[in-house]
Amino acid sequence: MALDSVDDYLDLPLRALLNDVASEESVPAAGSVIAVLGALAAGLAAKTARRSRSLLPDAEAIASRADDLRASFEPRITGDAIGYRAALAVRGDDRIAAVLPLSAHLTLLVEAAAEIAQLASHLAADGNPNLQYDAESAARIAVTVAEVGSKLIGANGGASELSARAERAVAEVRSAARRESP
Repeated sequence: MALDSVDDYLDLPLRALLNDVASEESVPAAGSVIAVLGALAAGLAAKTARRSRSLLPDAEAIASRADDLRASFEPRITGDAIGYRAALAVRGDDRIAAVLPLSAHLTLLVEAAAEIAQLASHLAADGNPNLQYDAESAARIAVTVAEVGSKLIGANGGASELSARAERAVAEVRSAARRESP
């Protein structure tokens, strides 16, 4: 598939994306997959918030923020694949400079996942009890997204400032997950 637009993967049927992930091509890879998972976790948090309106006075604000976070993940699904493909094409000393935009993109993804985990943890504790497991699932998925994103930044040789930001976000997300766990 030609990746010339950040909307490409969003416009594919889910089965086509799954097939592309499973192919022998270099992209899409882990970054695109965690962007999909982050968007799904944010969507699940938004759903849980909307169905918690009678219990939470800030439910609509939480749902709106989760929608914003979901929207921030969507272009990253294809954007990661485009960036990763470009970075793979660069050799030698220029490679570090080529992965810097990819690491910056992943850092934003990790930070968004940390925020989703916090929102979802709040929803698991205080939202609609019938959706507690949905909220807990959103938080756990977001934790995984943050952890994998942080590892990818390190694997790509991301700048130390970006790695530090990602690690702070992962620490926050783990803290949120501990608050949500029994």
